[in-house]
Amino acid sequence: MPAEARHIQTRLIAIVIGFCVAAACVAALFLALPAQATHSADKNYGYLYSGAKSASTAFLRATATSDTLYVFGSSEFSTPVRLVEEMPSQVFGATNYGLQLSLVGEAYDQSLWHAIALGALASQEIPFGKVALIVSPVWFVDGGLDADTFNARFSYALYSEFCQNPQIPDPVKSYVRDRLEAQGVDEAHLYAAESTLPHDMVNNAVFSAIDDIHLRQDLASIRSRGISLVSDDPLEQPDFVSLREQALVDASKHVSTNDWGLEDAFYTRQLAPVLGSIENYRADETYSQTPEYDDLACFLDVAQSCGLQVMVIISPVHGDYYDYIGISQDTRVSCYEHIKTVCEEHGATVADFSSREYEKYFLYDIVHFGWTGWVDIEEALWNFAKEV
Repeated sequence: MPAEARHIQTRLIAIVIGFCVAAACVAALFLALPAQATHSADKNYGYLYSGAKSASTAFLRATATSDTLYVFGSSEFSTPVRLVEEMPSQVFGATNYGLQLSLVGEAYDQSLWHAIALGALASQEIPFGKVALIVSPVWFVDGGLDADTFNARFSYALYSEFCQNPQIPDPVKSYVRDRLEAQGVDEAHLYAAESTLPHDMVNNAVFSAIDDIHLRQDLASIRSRGISLVSDDPLEQPDFVSLREQALVDASKHVSTNDWGLEDAFYTRQLAPVLGSIENYRADETYSQTPEYDDLACFLDVAQSCGLQVMVIISPVHGDYYDYIGISQDTRVSCYEHIKTVCEEHGATVADFSSREYEKYFLYDIVHFGWTGWVDIEEALWNFAKEV
């Protein structure tokens, strides 16, 4: 055999051996790591703040019950209970009222991400036939979410399942694909998720396997973080009047060092050091030059096509702070009204808390729900789920 032919043969053999070794390693990982749906039957995982949980429809479905309401949102789910005792895990998670929440999303997950996640999750039946979405006006800043941040949160697993959901019409899928292209998502992933050509199907299998391994690895570290499942017979409903009274007591313990009504540590560490340099620094913000309103409409289009009722919860921002940095109340109201218009055009239920911008204790910092805020959100979720 000529030397060149032997060289080619040797390279081919090396490639085959390398492929076999890689396949064996992948197979070993699959065998070593629990499947995504694996969970402890005596744990409640709905209140975990976790990107892995939010990206795994298998885990979300396996840990849900017929009493679970999926609530899509972002960083408001990360507020620690030590700061805001009225967090959902301490209300619905600690007592059986016949309603549990499954919180879906992390910081920087906005309407486009949520539309994809909902489309993936809704490929199978959704409890109650309802979902809720917490919308923050900070999503609607001019220019929209930057591509690097979006790509850091993009989930191929969710997008692939979104593409395979036959309930979602082609125009909606095309809108999402165009937005992903605009955000710089790799074309190979976009074509693979659609899987129309043989090589795309191969890529889909590879990308899906890689995502599956990553999700299995990440989920392995959170299974111990679930809270103990409450199995008592369900009580009639939460006492929101008493919860609100207690929220005022709890809030007063955390707000004592500033006149802004902000949690003490947040004010001392985050706001006080920069107050001298941020006055009117956002005066050019309009909340109008953004694709986010269309992305919100897309989320609602996905819900409609999947036969789901939606409640959109409109969160306020801290009025005094936003006045100080130069984003006028008129600008903010315009944003709130635009959100409501999109919701009304899609027949969504709206829980509008935008008028609470100046209410002490509704937020604990400049954008996240505080003590009375969470109680009011929980009451809205209860009424929506139970059709009160």
